[in-house]
Amino acid sequence: MKYTNNGPLRPGYTKMISATENPEMMGLDFGVQKMARDEQVNFCFDQEVVYDLLCGKISISWDGSGCAEIVERADCFHEGAIVLHVPADTPVEITCLSDTAEIAIARTANAHRFAPQLMRPEDCMCANEERGAGLMGETSTRLVRTFFDRSTCPETNFFIGEVVHYPGKWSSYPPHTHVEPEMYYYKFLPENGYGLAEFGDDAYKVKDNDLTGMPCNVTHSQAAAPGYAEYYLWCIRLRDDQDIVTTTVPEYAWVTDPAAKFFPNEK
Repeated sequence: MKYTNNGPLRPGYTKMISATENPEMMGLDFGVQKMARDEQVNFCFDQEVVYDLLCGKISISWDGSGCAEIVERADCFHEGAIVLHVPADTPVEITCLSDTAEIAIARTANAHRFAPQLMRPEDCMCANEERGAGLMGETSTRLVRTFFDRSTCPETNFFIGEVVHYPGKWSSYPPHTHVEPEMYYYKFLPENGYGLAEFGDDAYKVKDNDLTGMPCNVTHSQAAAPGYAEYYLWCIRLRDDQDIVTTTVPEYAWVTDPAAKFFPNEK
């Protein structure tokens, strides 16, 4: 399903999916906070929360400690992730120190307790891995940044990260499925770019600030228009009692073989 923001982000919080309004996303809430210089916002959700700084310079503090960290990210294409991950009922205060800042906020129910963590690229499970290199004629080469999963945070209900998708290429290919729903939130460079989001036998044209959601067992993969880099924040709400199992569509799996031959050199 394609959910869309219909253009540039407005100041304040833009809600994109809701646990109550979008039950097909299995209890996931997601939106983006856009801030102006010196603006301050406070949050305290009764859910596990991931705050992902997309761009800007902010001061951020949590859990009433009074100790603020100053972090900065020029943009989500050229620089690695800066993420605050907190359990339910954790107060968070953010102050914008640049002309503008954008923070993506993903939330879901989780009664488990764990220590809040501010994660810089070196703290992430996968900081900036180039995947697909040397395979499929370099048509699916991309950068993957995985924040964490249950192997690094056993208490979490999230599997979450970012992909920077090279112009004219594919990602999340071959098409695959999993029982858990997944969302993609998109940015493009330049901003007037677009991509195509596979959704089973259908495809959606996606643009800057769009969002797609793949419910249970729907195949999905991505393509970007030539000349335009595509970024997407991906977020999977894990089942409470089971880990994720990803299944590649069998008929397309052969393309990942390093020895696979393609046109015009298929012989």
